[in-house]
Amino acid sequence: MEERQEIVWASALSCLIYFVCDGGKIIRSRLGGLDIRVVKTLLEISVEHSWAKVVHSKLICMLTNMLYQVPDGTQSGALDTHFVPERIDLLGGVDYICLEYSRANSKEEKRDLFFVLFDYVVHQINETCLAAGLSTYTYDDAQPLASLLASADAPEAFYISVKHGVEGVGDMLTKAISAALSQSAEYEQLNALLDKVIRKLDGTVSTFSRIDNEFAYMIQVTKSFKCFSSIKDGSEDGDVASRARLCWATLHSLLHSQISSYRHHGYIWLVELLLSEISEETDGSVWSKIQNLQEEIKDAGSHDTSCPEVSLPVCLLCGLLKSKHNYIRWGFLYVLEKFLMRCKLLLDDSDMQEHSVAYHSKNRLDKAFAVIDVMSTALLLVVQNNETDHINILKMCDMLFSQLCLRLPSTNVMQLGGLQSLGQLFGCTTKNIECTLETLASHKTIGTKSLSRNETLQDTGMNQSTQSALLCETSMAALLLKGLAIAPMQLVALVPTSLFYGPLMQLEGAASDDIALGIAVGSTGRGNIPGATSDIRAALLLLLIGKCTADPEALSEVEGNEFFRGLLDDTDSRVAYYSAAFLLKRMMTEEPDVYQRMLQSLISKAQQCNNEKLLENPYLQMRGILQLSNDLGVQ
Repeated sequence: MEERQEIVWASALSCLIYFVCDGGKIIRSRLGGLDIRVVKTLLEISVEHSWAKVVHSKLICMLTNMLYQVPDGTQSGALDTHFVPERIDLLGGVDYICLEYSRANSKEEKRDLFFVLFDYVVHQINETCLAAGLSTYTYDDAQPLASLLASADAPEAFYISVKHGVEGVGDMLTKAISAALSQSAEYEQLNALLDKVIRKLDGTVSTFSRIDNEFAYMIQVTKSFKCFSSIKDGSEDGDVASRARLCWATLHSLLHSQISSYRHHGYIWLVELLLSEISEETDGSVWSKIQNLQEEIKDAGSHDTSCPEVSLPVCLLCGLLKSKHNYIRWGFLYVLEKFLMRCKLLLDDSDMQEHSVAYHSKNRLDKAFAVIDVMSTALLLVVQNNETDHINILKMCDMLFSQLCLRLPSTNVMQLGGLQSLGQLFGCTTKNIECTLETLASHKTIGTKSLSRNETLQDTGMNQSTQSALLCETSMAALLLKGLAIAPMQLVALVPTSLFYGPLMQLEGAASDDIALGIAVGSTGRGNIPGATSDIRAALLLLLIGKCTADPEALSEVEGNEFFRGLLDDTDSRVAYYSAAFLLKRMMTEEPDVYQRMLQSLISKAQQCNNEKLLENPYLQMRGILQLSNDLGVQ
């Protein structure tokens, strides 16, 4: 399928939804004649053009439906469905399922894709049993285990593993579930199947999130030769230096390849190298190594990347920004995001080993400072590079909000935890899991009380409130505007002003750009849906206002009040409104006498026009003051 025009695929999506849906629900039987590769291409287009999360979620629902077959005449919701592994081959293999799993936004997507992986590994186990002449596992054999995994929040736990390359997820789940299974009459059989399934799942996820074994030698070589001087011609061992240059050239080729799967392996490799910069057992603490890496990133941006002070991993990372291809520059943001997450985990592990529990909470803010400092230094290079691609800018904003903003406890939707070691980072504990599993295992009707494979395939409707929740589930910008998340000023103060100002101006007009297409696909880059560009710009402005309020130097960086006066003409009403409110507040505190005189004049004008809204609305009030200032010749 060579067609890549967004408008063509948006039209195709509209036609598809029209034919396969009824009353807002996907009708499984209508998907029968559709080639699953069409849905795959729609998913690729939705990611490429940042379509709405609800569109992506519906497409994932269709895709997972199509991986199962329902015999003719079977009613929807019946148990007579079976997994068709051959269709995964049409998608390019199980790695594609892992890729979509790593991109999942909603709990429904994570659940559906996890159980596709579950059925896939059970199928692999059965093939091994058949080859050995052993009996295979039936649906009834696997169903109790599927229920236990769902109750243990395995979809969320393995999502963390596949997205961030976190190891040990399977072992933690096995320990928690085995303890609960000990009370079951079928302990031995279920525990044996659990061990096989978890090992297969770990292996499948590891294949996707870890570099291929054939690169193991090359990775080790690049870890040993990280500076220019060690691989220059004329070094002590010419053959070793030559092999090192070949390894670095291979990594460079992967990172700049036109093939996405090659780039993916390059990203994993580069993240490992960056982590080795701060985790290797050399002189200095993890904290000092992170600061050194931050300085290297800064040097790479201010000098030629081949300067001797900058290590080769940092050179390759910053070199991605110099590409003329937006998808290569996007790799810089992707690698940075992965590195920051792994950096948090590394700091947590280091902190647990070196300090007491009482010290942890005190030091939590320092860890956030360290991560945000690295992020700010790196993202500043993106702004200085004059990035204009909207998808890359949106990715940068998403990273900013995820590091700066904290969801309020009432909005934390993760009710069951998966991994104690990730507790502070992801809000998870194993205690809740074990209690829930023990309760489930003590009941004979274990398979009827939880999510089954069949439920994963059921047609799903979505009312307006559910849709809004899905759209906002991962949108920190939308949560911030609704007062459901906060941005601590200690963290905001660390971020350079240009990281708020730059995207705010670069995305100007994007919300109203090609409105018809934006509405058709709910594009994050256009339109006015929750979490889209309009919300992002409004949230950026609020953070910028907070920074300018606390730091006069930040205000001078954006040319003072004149900048905010210019935003009064912005096409986004919230941007204009917030700017007016900020200007009014500054006028009240810095020029109270002038404000009182202007206000009296406005009151008289409002009474004459019988228009009280002139005083109630900050935007209208500021507009009125500016008009009076012009009439009176006041600056």
